[in-house]
Amino acid sequence: MLRCIGKNVILDSSDKNEYEKNGIIVKTSTVSNLIGNVVCVGKEVEDVEVGDKVIYSQMDAKKIVYESNEYSVINEKDILAII
Repeated sequence: MLRCIGKNVILDSSDKNEYEKNGIIVKTSTVSNLIGNVVCVGKEVEDVEVGDKVIYSQMDAKKIVYESNEYSVINEKDILAII
């Protein structure tokens, strides 16, 4: 079981490239900004909840592998938008 601490957020980034209903498009060639699903938030996180879909910068994310799944760990302040 993954648990976040502080202001960290864990994202499932398996849906990196997809079309969104609200018009935001992330193309395969766009590697600096990605879309991720929030799977865990730390106790100090204020604006993001589990289940939110967010845009974040790949440069700010730390990749981890847990139980054969790849996740990104990012600080709440490095999330660019909630969609």
